[in-house]
Amino acid sequence: MKNFFAIFVCLLSMPVFLGAAPSIALIKSVSGEVSVTHGDKTTQSLKQGDKIFEKDFIKTAPNSTVGIIFDDNTLISIGSNAEFLVEEYLFEPDSKNVKFKSNLVKGIMACKTGLIPKINPDAMEIKAKTATIGIRGTYFVTEVKE
Repeated sequence: MKNFFAIFVCLLSMPVFLGAAPSIALIKSVSGEVSVTHGDKTTQSLKQGDKIFEKDFIKTAPNSTVGIIFDDNTLISIGSNAEFLVEEYLFEPDSKNVKFKSNLVKGIMACKTGLIPKINPDAMEIKAKTATIGIRGTYFVTEVKE
């Protein structure tokens, strides 16, 4: 019976060890239609309080916006008709192991950086094909036109 109980406890805890990656951000605000396609290719509509994960692809419809706060307190606001990909995100501040790599495919976004570029100024990268960037300290706005 003891062995059965030990095996049962191990089986119950396996999803914790083998489970999904931890979330990296939280949706703070949604206006209109905003969707996310996760790394496993599942798509869902976003609402306030939803979690964002590494490899998530966020898409806003016309007249729609979304506000996101990442674990390092980076704030990103994405405007309408935009597409934004979180390529890599790592936030382990105690070991100074940090990285934020993303891609604004199209649309407009505003960003107020959090702790990642303070810990390592080279660790944050937002890619865009062509971009208009307005930088004000740790706050900037980027627009990618089609």
